[in-house]
Amino acid sequence: MAICVVKKTTNLGTQFVLTPERYNPKRRMNLSVENDGILLSEIVTLENDMVSSKKNSSAWYQINTSDAMGGYLRIPSNPERLNSNKKHIRYGDIIISRLRPYLRQVAYVDIAADEQLCVSTEFYVLRARNKESIAFLVPFLLSDAAQTVFANAVEGSQHPRFKEDDLLHLIVPSQLFQERGRISQDVISAVNQYREYEKFIETTISHVNSIMPI
Repeated sequence: MAICVVKKTTNLGTQFVLTPERYNPKRRMNLSVENDGILLSEIVTLENDMVSSKKNSSAWYQINTSDAMGGYLRIPSNPERLNSNKKHIRYGDIIISRLRPYLRQVAYVDIAADEQLCVSTEFYVLRARNKESIAFLVPFLLSDAAQTVFANAVEGSQHPRFKEDDLLHLIVPSQLFQERGRISQDVISAVNQYREYEKFIETTISHVNSIMPI
């Protein structure tokens, strides 16, 4: 004989979602209990400091989704006038594209705060709630666990995107949070080394161009 147990929805816990079209980002994070981590929303805010293309006549360094890849931010060579609305970003922010998350378009903003940097509105802009570096969140957002959540949370067939709540409700494991200082320094060091490589290779290419026949 089958036995049925009836529970209130309030007793189901966060691991259960009754509406099939909504994915709970706390699932598939492989944490034994909820106290094993900290909600991302307790560490960062999502910023929407918009720059209007109609009201702003300044030249900006404009970051598109293809300019953020695997934690590193590619800066365009020259600033340009805006042709569409953008989001203003600052030194120390992290950006992640909500569109097609499998492309891993995540980057740490390592450029000085006085630079006029703006990004596509397809990006979420993460900013620390305090003065601590959030660079440690770059490998977290690129981790298999977080990427699995994004993959299961996307909606739409032609332009699959995930929502703000899917991001803010991610759980940062306690061990990662405890090691955030060291991991942030590792990320910043890796980005700095990449910047040095860019300078070196550009100088080398210029030298080779000077000795090559046209």
